[in-house]
Amino acid sequence: MNKNREVNEEKISKEEAVKIGKKYLEELGFQNMQESYFLTQENIITINYLYKQENVLIYPDLIKLKIALDNGEILGMETTGYLNSHTIRENLTPMISKEEAKEKINPKLNIYTENLAIIPTEWKTEILCYEFKGKIDETEFLVYINAQNGREENILVIKETPGGILTM
Repeated sequence: MNKNREVNEEKISKEEAVKIGKKYLEELGFQNMQESYFLTQENIITINYLYKQENVLIYPDLIKLKIALDNGEILGMETTGYLNSHTIRENLTPMISKEEAKEKINPKLNIYTENLAIIPTEWKTEILCYEFKGKIDETEFLVYINAQNGREENILVIKETPGGILTM
């Protein structure tokens, strides 16, 4: 779904938009969705919502909402990830501990959030990982350590821009 219209002013905050988006998703039957990253352009915010099963973030089940910041109207919705991937995942129990996973990370990383997450791979499979968010000097990172074998799966740089938060 995509509706284009000019949004001339910003009357509602990012936090209000997140609540509007979450309520909209719940009304459509998308339960257990949690906001993630966002981008604001021309008074329109695009918010990524992740499915959360138990305490595991499920990145393949991503839904993006485009919300007008003048009146909270939903202008766009992209559900491909959710519709193609969503299922109840089995076996969300890690084989290694969080402490064992941390041993694989650069000790200079000042970790401030830790989650279990399922991430997609380029081969259209999924991996259960520990997700560690932290900083080295002034650079923020997301580090993904495989929760089954302890292998480093991915490292992303978090880039805060005037319009929002992006990962690279």
